[in-house]
Amino acid sequence: MPQLYFAYASNMEPRRFQRLCPGGTFVGPARLPGRRLAFSRYSRQRRGGSTDIVPDAEAEVWGALYEVSEADLDTLDRSEDVPAAYRRLTAVVEDAEGRERQAVTYVANRTGDFLPHPDYLRLIVQGAEARGLPPEWIRHLKSIKTL
Repeated sequence: MPQLYFAYASNMEPRRFQRLCPGGTFVGPARLPGRRLAFSRYSRQRRGGSTDIVPDAEAEVWGALYEVSEADLDTLDRSEDVPAAYRRLTAVVEDAEGRERQAVTYVANRTGDFLPHPDYLRLIVQGAEARGLPPEWIRHLKSIKTL
């Protein structure tokens, strides 16, 4: 049975997502209120901070909403190194039409506060642009300090 998946980092990038979830479908941009983007886990693979969404009542995170299969979620679990590095969270996001939808997303098992590598942030920005996220969110992403 298809499920919704909210991607807010490198999995927004179309080619990367397609490699991970070839049967997945892009639904549209989505907004997650009550969370803010953070880089709270160090990634040797990414050579810097890896993304997370931490509780913050005054914030919101924009991302890409996808429809995925259970097999796709298993692949995403492996890609996100569940349960060692990340864990699944069911969150309520708002889609492009303003409807609330339940979606699976991933939150980090935090190890500190880190700066992201420029290549990683560039991939996130490319995904945000490709998925039509709001210009103010893209400006915010571009303003994040990197290593």
